[in-house]
Amino acid sequence: MTPPDTARLRLSEFAAAVGLPASLRYSRVAAQRWVLEPFTGWCRRPVDVFALTGRLHLANGRFMPVGWSGTGDGLARLQGGALRQRLVQVARGAGMAQPTVSCDGPAVLASQPAALIAHEAIGHFAEGAADPRIDLRHRLGCRLGADDLEVLDDPTCGAAARYDVDDDGIVATGATRILQNGVLVRQLHGRASAAAAGELPTANARSSQITLPPIPRMSNLIVSPGTNSFEELVDGVGSGVIIHHLSHGFSRGLHVEARIMLGEVVAAGRATGRFFTGGRVEERVDVLTGCLARARESELNPNALCGKHGQILYDVGTLAPAMRLSRLRIVA
Repeated sequence: MTPPDTARLRLSEFAAAVGLPASLRYSRVAAQRWVLEPFTGWCRRPVDVFALTGRLHLANGRFMPVGWSGTGDGLARLQGGALRQRLVQVARGAGMAQPTVSCDGPAVLASQPAALIAHEAIGHFAEGAADPRIDLRHRLGCRLGADDLEVLDDPTCGAAARYDVDDDGIVATGATRILQNGVLVRQLHGRASAAAAGELPTANARSSQITLPPIPRMSNLIVSPGTNSFEELVDGVGSGVIIHHLSHGFSRGLHVEARIMLGEVVAAGRATGRFFTGGRVEERVDVLTGCLARARESELNPNALCGKHGQILYDVGTLAPAMRLSRLRIVA
């Protein structure tokens, strides 16, 4: 485990580098999973995850939530790199931003908000029901994305989640293609939900602790990249907005919502530097059917915390490129 003095030192260095008053908490869980393997007997699998949570106090009196998590101890993230630099840029922009104005029009989602929307709109919609008596097979065949959008779930790719056996004891053999040509073609299952649906389990049974039952959950959601640069995405918007950072995403039924931490007005295909903050994105789960173009590079959302049915996991990853949408509904 990380020595407390080391964690406090890294948190202090992180807060000093950000340059804003901060309330932060660092957590780390290290455990062992024992798996009974055919022929070899019991094998030990280490489980090591971390979470950095809290908030920054912005110049305009607002607060910006901080949520980083994933496998390992995460201390390297605190010490520097592109993630910390981007957090500083978002916090400074949000600190001088104007209040959000309601609108409904073209938008570019930077990689972080694109990952959050994909997680809520596609990932959760693809999960089997926690209660195997509830049949969600009617969701198969639903269009959730543009014609060329493909999404995988892969616990073996070594992103935020990393396991070779799920909490039902099912071996993870690779990626599960859940979205093909924009259409939901496969659901994510544990043993119970798979049996109820007449399907094979996909090694997606996950539990936050040994006293709680495993339920179908995402591992690493991977959204297919496109061919554009970020500047080309913005140029294609004309007049609209860039969403640089979202927080507090959730989905309920066909509804998806997230808070806007930082947005920017686009005019004549150029970012104007006129930032806004507050308000929220309110959309349906099929919002990505309006995805007209995607960036050629994907990024992992640094926030891998995910709560469902009272179970919070630190390692639910989403890897996504920036996206240009034909429209996005923003509510002040």
